[in-house]
Amino acid sequence: MTTTTDPSYVDPALINPRTVRLVEAFKDALARLRDEEGLTFDDINAVTELFQQLQKATGAPLALVAMPLYGELFQGGRDGYTPSEDVKSPTVIPGSPRIDNPGVLPMRPDEPGVPLVVSGRVLDGNGQPLSGAKLEIYHAANNGNYSGLYDDGVPKYNLRGHLFTDDDGRYAFTTVTPVAYADAYAMEIDSVVEAAAALGRSLYRPAHIHYEVHHPDLVTPWFGEIYFKGDPVIPVDFVGSKLAHPALQADTALHEDPEDIAGHGFQGPYRTMEFDFVLKTRTSPDTITRKEEKA
Repeated sequence: MTTTTDPSYVDPALINPRTVRLVEAFKDALARLRDEEGLTFDDINAVTELFQQLQKATGAPLALVAMPLYGELFQGGRDGYTPSEDVKSPTVIPGSPRIDNPGVLPMRPDEPGVPLVVSGRVLDGNGQPLSGAKLEIYHAANNGNYSGLYDDGVPKYNLRGHLFTDDDGRYAFTTVTPVAYADAYAMEIDSVVEAAAALGRSLYRPAHIHYEVHHPDLVTPWFGEIYFKGDPVIPVDFVGSKLAHPALQADTALHEDPEDIAGHGFQGPYRTMEFDFVLKTRTSPDTITRKEEKA
């Protein structure tokens, strides 16, 4: 590295033009907000303080704490493929046990909740199955807690597991139906409650299941959450009402026939959920039209 005693010297080789453009564009955007919307320095300080309080209370990285502001902006899906997220959830825990396909997520014998049978396929942009794709699957328990994150006596990998798709790209597993939940730590922060109300959002997150999809042919691994179509919390989602893109909302059905219930080995009504992932591989077209987008 070149050293100099000249305080005005800047090494041209170290300048990143893209960084310069992004910083200038960001400042220009703030200036427009100042002039057109009355943005003040106090407003920026208030947001910064809110994020710092959330980070301290939840322990989540600052980038994830700020997701209500930017998460929707960087979500994929504009190319017709299943929309993805650019960041891993802070609730993920590596090393989950492998389950059969079809299989059952690890759970306690008395796990509260309505049984849920999930199935679907993993396909590429040409409609061909991705055999041997690894699906990392997990979700919160009925009390909103994720296993392994709290010293609450719940097994580390409760409601967490991974499986591999079969030759037809199919996957299936049984778990319990997730429910909407709110972060107990966030709810104790008055400024968070006030901010959610000011934005017209609930402090709850809609019910969802987390997935990671890995396969050698994928351009990038897929990270994200699958939601339940018709969930009333989706439009007022605390993290962002657009994160639950229509292409991320799965069809579900409630089954109450006694013979059907007994045939599946359940003690009461159960639900089914179907969802197909359509992911970009190195041989997939750049843009596709999903079935639900066709006229």
